[in-house]
Amino acid sequence: MQQIPHYQGNVTELSDKQVFVYGANPQGFNGAGSAGFASFGVPGNRWREFDYGSKPHGWKGRWNEKGKTGPMTGTHGKSYGLITVAKAGEKRSITPEQLKKHISEFYDYAKKNPDLEFLVAQSHQTGLNGYSGPEMAKFFATAQTNIPTNIKFQQEFAKLIEKELSSPEIW
Repeated sequence: MQQIPHYQGNVTELSDKQVFVYGANPQGFNGAGSAGFASFGVPGNRWREFDYGSKPHGWKGRWNEKGKTGPMTGTHGKSYGLITVAKAGEKRSITPEQLKKHISEFYDYAKKNPDLEFLVAQSHQTGLNGYSGPEMAKFFATAQTNIPTNIKFQQEFAKLIEKELSSPEIW
């Protein structure tokens, strides 16, 4: 069985060479879940508390920028907004094929930046995008034939990817 690089617990700090990867929407409204943590440094759906709606595009959060997706830099670190929904709050609003395309683009970016370590904030449970942990694991496992070695997943989610990769029907 292929061993997927992983980390334990929640990501709360980043080194200079680490990038926090979270689920995003094309509008770059990063207000809840792991996107909200990248913005405010606190868990939960607390964008109203931080008056996030009134902040202009380009406002720098802790690890990200409002209005952006893909790679970005905040006030205290770097992040990558991986598009997993068409609009904030719209669960299952992009197709599995679209998700795999966005994951593949992320993998390509990671391959082009081997000096960085990418920490993917994807749980083994159903997240704000509406897809279950096992469904997301399948998307990450089948987006490309090889997951870049500089990407780490949360430990329980990594186990789901390993299970998918060992499945005879995956390829």
